[in-house]
Amino acid sequence: MSRTVFRNARVFDGQDLLPAGTVVAVEGNRITHADAARFKEKPGDRVYDLTGKTLMPGMFQCHFHTGFGPDAGNPSPYLGLNMPPAYLGMVAAKNAQLALNVGVTSIIGSSNGDLLDVCLKEAILLGLTKGPRVTPCTRELIASGDSADGDNRAWFMGIRNHGLIRRADGPEALRQAIREEVGRGCEIVKISISDGHGSQPIPDYNYYSETEIRAAVEAAHSRKALIRAHCPSRVGIIEAARAGVDIIDHADLIDEEGIEAVLEADAAITPSYLWSERFLGFAESWNYDMGNFPIGNGFPESRARTVARLAAVRRDFEHTASMMPKLRAAGVRMLLGDDYGFAMMPHGDYASEMEVYVKHGVPPIELLRWATANGADALRERGRELGRIGKGKLADLVVVAGDPTQDVSLFRNPDHIPLVLKDGVVEKDLLTHSVVAA
Repeated sequence: MSRTVFRNARVFDGQDLLPAGTVVAVEGNRITHADAARFKEKPGDRVYDLTGKTLMPGMFQCHFHTGFGPDAGNPSPYLGLNMPPAYLGMVAAKNAQLALNVGVTSIIGSSNGDLLDVCLKEAILLGLTKGPRVTPCTRELIASGDSADGDNRAWFMGIRNHGLIRRADGPEALRQAIREEVGRGCEIVKISISDGHGSQPIPDYNYYSETEIRAAVEAAHSRKALIRAHCPSRVGIIEAARAGVDIIDHADLIDEEGIEAVLEADAAITPSYLWSERFLGFAESWNYDMGNFPIGNGFPESRARTVARLAAVRRDFEHTASMMPKLRAAGVRMLLGDDYGFAMMPHGDYASEMEVYVKHGVPPIELLRWATANGADALRERGRELGRIGKGKLADLVVVAGDPTQDVSLFRNPDHIPLVLKDGVVEKDLLTHSVVAA
């Protein structure tokens, strides 16, 4: 079997830069060589000279809403009902292609209706579309009265299809919902524990009780599924971590007690700062002469109430940002991923998220760890062969023109990612190579 050989690259292995002169070789779907020891090529080997380029593991997007994207602007009281499932399936396929094109070889789902993640995974496996490895997510399990519950304002419509959310009150309803959706192919469960992160300030209560959270975790883990939680509130973060939630989304009001709980649980956090930055930039520049600010929770409010609400959202985000140095110093596993698919932050624009974290003091090489090794580790046992360059690891590899350990803006231009391998298969190749003669 011929091999693919990479020479003269700057090699980032998922943790650090490897010594100059490191050669990486791939045979089949595995990395068979990754060190600076003498390497002898064989006839038939495909050899890439990567002088001036960086070789790194394929990246993870760990908060991936598969069906978010362009639509006809149809109003709907529930996310996921804005267009028919067939249309959203095409959106999902396009989003997968956009992600792969910029070096994302693994995505961890974060709630979609109609089993979109499961269908996307199967379509990629069957060769119907190109895309990353998919960890499919359930719908978002919510308690009655959650801000995402469309019936808060649309109760009179009698809508039975709730799009990407599923209402489940009480431990037994949660267990039943999780058994069903995992049985249909989902590999990660999502629950909504508390409100906030986005257009609303974060309240001091949770939607789900500690008993309900623990029931959901037990139901997911007993079926070998992971579980993630939309969880901005301080007490929610602590309860989620202590219950065994694997990925805590947003964690806006985390404090020292929350950090300790997350570390004890070996959980991961997707802080998702890009949405907050983009939303606040839009909200704080709104011209009220044009009318009321258009983003809320469906309930009418005065201009004064809107201004007060947005000021509270700003205060919450300032607390979130102030905790980043403490999270990093403590060694909390941080992940990349955000609510891509809206006009303010389209799929494929993942470099913007990295640039926001650089602005908040995170070095580029640390962000590459978030994007590679941390993403793999968030999958627990499922990810042990991903996210790193090393002998025996699966060959998910990305070539970057330049040095992303110093400049994450390189990911902004797809042409700066000239080569992508997933499972040893070349998915994108803008480079030339030589073949060793017999």
